[in-house]
Amino acid sequence: MRLLGARLPLQALLLGVVLALSGCQPSAPPNPGVRRVLPGQSIQAVLDQAHPGETVLLPRGTWAENLRIEKSLTLRGEGPEATVLSAAQPGPPVIWVGGDAEVRLEGLTLRAGRGGYVSPLLSSAGVFAQDKARVVLQGVKIQAHAASGVFARDEAQLLLVDGEISGNARYGLELIGRARVVAQSTRIVQNKTGGVWLAEEARLEGEALEVRENGGMGLWVRDSAYLKLFASRLEANAKNAVYVQDEAQALLLGTHVAQHEESAVYGTDQARIWAYGSSFEENWNGLELAGGQLYLERCFVRASRWVAIRAQRGTLEVWASLLEGGRGAGLSLTGTAQAQIRDTEIQGFAVAGVSGFSLHPAQGEGNRMSRNGVDLIGNVDPRLRLPLAPAERAHVRLAGPGEDLQRVVDSLLPGGVLELGPGLYPAGITVAKPLEIRGEGAALVGKAEAPVLSVVAGGDLRLWGVEVTGGSEGLALGAGSRAELWGCVFRENGAGIKAWQDAELRAFRTHVSDHSQGGIWLWDQARAHLEEVKVEANELCGIGAAGRSRLFLVRSTLSENGWQGGLLLRDQAQVELKENRFVNNRGYGIAAQSRACLGSGPGFFGTLSGQGNTFEGNYKGPACPETLLLNLSG
Repeated sequence: MRLLGARLPLQALLLGVVLALSGCQPSAPPNPGVRRVLPGQSIQAVLDQAHPGETVLLPRGTWAENLRIEKSLTLRGEGPEATVLSAAQPGPPVIWVGGDAEVRLEGLTLRAGRGGYVSPLLSSAGVFAQDKARVVLQGVKIQAHAASGVFARDEAQLLLVDGEISGNARYGLELIGRARVVAQSTRIVQNKTGGVWLAEEARLEGEALEVRENGGMGLWVRDSAYLKLFASRLEANAKNAVYVQDEAQALLLGTHVAQHEESAVYGTDQARIWAYGSSFEENWNGLELAGGQLYLERCFVRASRWVAIRAQRGTLEVWASLLEGGRGAGLSLTGTAQAQIRDTEIQGFAVAGVSGFSLHPAQGEGNRMSRNGVDLIGNVDPRLRLPLAPAERAHVRLAGPGEDLQRVVDSLLPGGVLELGPGLYPAGITVAKPLEIRGEGAALVGKAEAPVLSVVAGGDLRLWGVEVTGGSEGLALGAGSRAELWGCVFRENGAGIKAWQDAELRAFRTHVSDHSQGGIWLWDQARAHLEEVKVEANELCGIGAAGRSRLFLVRSTLSENGWQGGLLLRDQAQVELKENRFVNNRGYGIAAQSRACLGSGPGFFGTLSGQGNTFEGNYKGPACPETLLLNLSG
């Protein structure tokens, strides 16, 4: 089931564009008369004398007038490089068209005069169209106006062919009301505020449209406006290429979007965005959704500087597309975003193929993933990912490094065992089934941007005697996952272990040390039972318990951890401590993350209990607030 409607046959879309273009062009009366403006004559006077349907020829040269046209006629120059019409006085547009006039402007450059103003009633635009006017601009350049190049309102309709709108102080095109513009082979470049502004119920349909190097958004679509682009190019605009908000809609067909310092396409509120056969390359993020709906089919999102697709809210569907290359994730979900990803290739992302930290799990199937930091992390449906090998083996022993560990893990049956001989094994493994990994002098070595081990829904990992080092996290536990650690060492990752959502961690006689972002973190409803563990020499803190997590810590040592101390408490965590040692931490032994104890923070409103714990040599003291110790005296 499609989120945003059934797929449209390409032939039908092309036909729609052709009909739209032809439908906007006014019909000319048979055998119209021709008038020529002579040197020294007033153009306006000649227009006033012309009969409806006649053509007024404007010879080469530079002319200075502000024209008002309310009858059907053609004003033709000798080419935009030869015939230049500029405003004679600041304020009014160079050409104003109103009423029911059907007007053709051909072979001209419209250039601003001095000064001007911006108003929806009458702005200092190159062309201002209102009422039910129908205007065709063929081979016209519109440059350097104090307002927008073209301003259309009411029910005006314009057809732009083989033209250029550039260097205007506001937008290239500014459309409000129920104005409609069809643009073919037109360039909208280097306008200072942005390329196109579509508001209210305005519509823009573009074929081979180029929107490039504008000072703000390439196209800003809001209210109930509608945008359709076919075979167009949007490049190097200062902000987003396409920004869609409110209840506006945007349809991108075979369009190339590249080199934007922000997300190339951004949707919010109740916006609806469709992209078919389009490419998004070398943008900060390829596409971003903060509300509404986004549907991609057979698209390419390549070489994003960070994330290919980012969604915080709204509904996203990706089908039969390619997401390739970025320092972040192929798909990053947070907040309340919902996503379906099917039959898509996701490859070459430093962090993850799919990073799921939304309240809703990322869903889908049939996706091929490779060369990612890890393929999946967080709250995801494990069926998203096609395994690299069929699960056929119950036991695998590797004498040393050399094989792709993800492929080996995929080849194991649920409950299978992987034994690792001595050596350093490059890792970045997604675990989505019951599995046991045993090591004999073996170390799993990750990359700084991604977890060494990521356990997702359905994953139940038992790790014995293995060292884990070099990742953004040594172990990342997502929704519906479980891990049990025996005699393991976690050292020199960004963070040692992180558990989110409802993940469960059990660790025995395990050593967690030398992590720049803390030793162990529990978030959301994660649960941890830690027994005889050593958590030492981690920056920030030894263990952090946040959200509604639960921690049972027994006969363990937290020592020499950073300025946030041995154990950091926040939110509504529930913590029980028995017979632990808090020794020589650079902060408190135990502290609530609050303004009174550790600068700004949400505070601690959960429960703390226990007995038999000792505190020695902690730089700031045993606990903050000191009343926490009352709960540990039982």
